[in-house]
Amino acid sequence: SSGETTIHLMEPPGDLHTGMMRLETVTTGEAFDKVTFFLDNRPVLTKRCPPFSVELDLGSLPRTRKLRVVGYDAGGEEMAEDEILINAGTQRFAVHLVEPRRGQTYEHSLLAEAEVNVPDGQAVERMEFYWNETLLATLYQPPYQQPVVLPGGDAIAYVRAVAYLTDGNSTEDLVFVNAPDYLEEVDIQFVELYTSALDKDGRPVEGLTREDFTVFEDGVEQKIARFERVRDLPFHAGILLDVSASMDESLTAVRDAALSFVQQTLTPKDRASLITFNDRPNLAVKFTNEVDELAHGLAGLKAERGTSLYDSIIFSLYYFNGIRGQKALLLLSDGKDESSRFNFEDTLEYARRAGVTIYSIGLKEAAKDASARRKLDRLAEETGGRSFFVRDDAELKEVYESIQRELRSQYLIAYQSSSTSTDGAFREVELKVSRPGVETKTLSGYYP
Repeated sequence: SSGETTIHLMEPPGDLHTGMMRLETVTTGEAFDKVTFFLDNRPVLTKRCPPFSVELDLGSLPRTRKLRVVGYDAGGEEMAEDEILINAGTQRFAVHLVEPRRGQTYEHSLLAEAEVNVPDGQAVERMEFYWNETLLATLYQPPYQQPVVLPGGDAIAYVRAVAYLTDGNSTEDLVFVNAPDYLEEVDIQFVELYTSALDKDGRPVEGLTREDFTVFEDGVEQKIARFERVRDLPFHAGILLDVSASMDESLTAVRDAALSFVQQTLTPKDRASLITFNDRPNLAVKFTNEVDELAHGLAGLKAERGTSLYDSIIFSLYYFNGIRGQKALLLLSDGKDESSRFNFEDTLEYARRAGVTIYSIGLKEAAKDASARRKLDRLAEETGGRSFFVRDDAELKEVYESIQRELRSQYLIAYQSSSTSTDGAFREVELKVSRPGVETKTLSGYYP
């Protein structure tokens, strides 16, 4: 309604935001006594008079950041709030309960309301509202609102909203109602390790069980909460191809090998995208399960101009932002970076945060150049992938086939971290397997 007191953060245009940035708000209704901005839940600025805007330093890498703004009255009570994600990407699938609000007191009833962020090219099939684990309603179109009558008593209870896409994938949000303060801070974070187990010839090892694995975080053993074979889980694969001038002779073989990979690998639940790069990256085909679209994108490849390798890896990893589950980037390049704004250390740091397994395929020059090999090796190693160095284009099909086999035979091992540290530092993960002659590959760690 027009008299409602609100504050809205304006979404910044474009993407891949870094460095200094100014963000504005729009307010309606009653005046605020003060407004506080929070970046990733930490207060960064309080203003007592308009304009209510904030200058942020987003750092040198395009990381996803949460900006929240809260308007207060003279008594310090919250009057209105809003939040946005900066650098969330276009693939984010998330649901957010606008009501009930954390920390708010509700008497007899409330109107639950959910907003959903839908990935590019996808659609919401339905939204389910739950009171604890009881289904209250299933809605098939917005607005996603549901009245909830609160039962008496002081048992701890919550509202849960679950959004489903037409492809069957789902995501949820949960808010405790009238809960004690300590419950608001509980953020159960499961660390998911997509893991390859390989024999000495690099072939996937089947038939391992939960008991065969031990997980350590910063040297402390963790309890495995979930263990399953990945065979039937959907994955997102990004195919990143170097199309700089030096790739001219290899382009036909590259095209054939990549096409064969998508034809053999994609099921209706999977998604693949095609990103090409020379002196700049280009999203040639968005995430899709249509093999024809990917084939069409591959058919149009031309080799020209220089090589911006690191910028293109960061661009590709950014494109995975907000995607959950198994994610792999298949990087094919003949080696040296010539014109990137980002350097190798930036790229490695970003890769560690992205949670995407990188498979590096080095062609010809990269196979001979020790420095290029070392860097491609490191990117794969830190993210749980592998690197392949190919001297002859004819070997490419075999390389893509072995990546396909590996993706389809991984294990998903999840644990709830026992760490109580709040410093945001990198946490090292080590996975040990008890079966002799078996090597595991998974991410080297994560940022909480």
